Amino acid sequence: MIRKSLNFALDEKGLKTLAPTLVGQTISYWEDARLRRGKVTAAEVARDRYGNPFIEAEIEEETPQAAAAS
Repeated sequence: MIRKSLNFALDEKGLKTLAPTLVGQTISYWEDARLRRGKVTAAEVARDRYGNPFIEAEIEEETPQAAAAS
């Protein structure tokens, strides 16, 4: 399970609306200069140390065999 910080150009109200819609979706993200895919299992709005909101998501990485079968 991978935890990622996702930043969107939305205000806090928009992030609170968007976070629940991400759960269950397959998204692509960059990790170690590689583009990866995974399914979001949990997402919540959090704040960084400066008070700026962002979405913190738990992502279950797809295996290469599962991606090829899709």
